[in-house]
Amino acid sequence: MVQCAVLVALYELTPIFSGDVAVTTDESEENVAPENDKDSECKGDCVLCDTKDTVLQESHSIPKFAYDWMRETSKTGFLRDMDDVNKRHQDGPKKYLLCGDCERKLAVLEKQLAENCFKKIANYQKQKTTITITEGIRVAVLSIFWRALITTDDRSNDRTAEDNIVLKNFLIEAKEQILAEQCMFQICIAPFIGGAPYYDLPSGVTYNLERGCGSQDARFGDNPHRYFIAFKLPFMYFYIFSDGWHASEIRKSTYFRAGNLRLDTIKDIPNTLKTYILDLQHQFNASKRMMNIRSMQQIINDVEKNKKITGSDKSMLRSKKKKQ
Repeated sequence: MVQCAVLVALYELTPIFSGDVAVTTDESEENVAPENDKDSECKGDCVLCDTKDTVLQESHSIPKFAYDWMRETSKTGFLRDMDDVNKRHQDGPKKYLLCGDCERKLAVLEKQLAENCFKKIANYQKQKTTITITEGIRVAVLSIFWRALITTDDRSNDRTAEDNIVLKNFLIEAKEQILAEQCMFQICIAPFIGGAPYYDLPSGVTYNLERGCGSQDARFGDNPHRYFIAFKLPFMYFYIFSDGWHASEIRKSTYFRAGNLRLDTIKDIPNTLKTYILDLQHQFNASKRMMNIRSMQQIINDVEKNKKITGSDKSMLRSKKKKQ
């Protein structure tokens, strides 16, 4: 298990503020994480097409459209990372990974994913009940699995040598399928649409379900050796079960196959995914306790300045909603 980084819109963190604690009113932006210099050039080998000694582009591990949506629908316009809740961000994690050609090819596929899937589900006005999935969109999702896992491979985890071999083979297969523009993995989706709470999960996790992003991980089980891989976009999870899972463990999965998918017919998700969600919520709650007074005051000041009803406000209200 990796200690996952989850970027969340800032308004989520305000409930930990205690009104009787003395706070500073310093609103300087010293704790805003700096953006990389866009004019700098980095050369190396493209991790997708293997072109040697080429100019590399900064690639988001999770697509930029997700982070843009989070900022645009937030109360403050900033993001925070569970790794360091006292640093503000205006964008998601990026690394120099791909050559220009590969970056552009994946950007075309990600645009299809954004327009035909993401924006229809991550929508506070009117969520769509049906989406149309193409093979290009499936490859886009696979590319996010691949990119998100290779960019977090150095994070602390409890994987065994056998686990690492299996994960390496998954990444090799995913890379080959991305290059061939054909996804052979059985990708699944868990959308969060309609009224909260979702899928009998506690109402307290609703905010993270709607506004959390990232949380990529590969978790392994034994007898038989098998894996579960997942990542999150706002209002949805994508996940993959390897071979070896019992039918009863995966029967509640919804497969992300080419064609039309009726989202309103999805009534439940696998218990493995529910356990994963609750574990991430536990990690998030622990990270909130690490926020200092200055950071809390920054959030409070920004929330008080913004009188508009934002997506953050709506998700916060739903998190307090009790199951009927």
